[in-house]
Amino acid sequence: MSAIIDWRLGLLALGAVAVAGVPAGAAPGDIHEVAHAETVNLRAGPSNEANVRGTVQQGDQVIELTRSDNWLGVRVLRTGEEGWIFGDLLEPIARSTLGGGAAAPVEDVGFLRWSESFNRLLASINADLGYPTVQSVEQPESDLLRVVPTSQWLLNGSRADHLMGAAAMYEMWKNHQNGGPVRLVMRDDRGRDYITIVDQDGTPNLSVHLPVHD
Repeated sequence: MSAIIDWRLGLLALGAVAVAGVPAGAAPGDIHEVAHAETVNLRAGPSNEANVRGTVQQGDQVIELTRSDNWLGVRVLRTGEEGWIFGDLLEPIARSTLGGGAAAPVEDVGFLRWSESFNRLLASINADLGYPTVQSVEQPESDLLRVVPTSQWLLNGSRADHLMGAAAMYEMWKNHQNGGPVRLVMRDDRGRDYITIVDQDGTPNLSVHLPVHD
């Protein structure tokens, strides 16, 4: 069980979101709206390293043309420009009538506001474990995501599990912020900073603080 969970989180931590990396039920012809960022880069390829062709604004609508893992190849309806956008920055608003049914409802296990794909993955991990892993998630500042795990996960998960989880959350948050500098703070069940990952000079710096339990 633990090995399976580590493997799935490891895919996210490495930036290879292989499970439901695009909005659930997405298909060519679907219409999406930029909903989770004020400005989103339209890139030449499905990667944060690909050249930026232009930008689209919050509220702009795009039509899906193709996909690659967690990236959508789209055409911007307002301008006609084509390029790639990270899937979690988009919200589906109209399904193509040429195929596919409605997506299954998504249970919010803490991350639905920021990433439906990550939220779905964590929900499946919670189901395997038999208890929730995250108690609360908040964004107190534009670049900061603060996560409080549940006492069950802090007690039952190993330090390696916690580090892997924090790395996965950081990667999700980094992608949500369109590759910009971010901060991820995981707190223990006493409200103390436990694991932090902070971008400094373009490099993520990991710090592990006080033990979870004295």
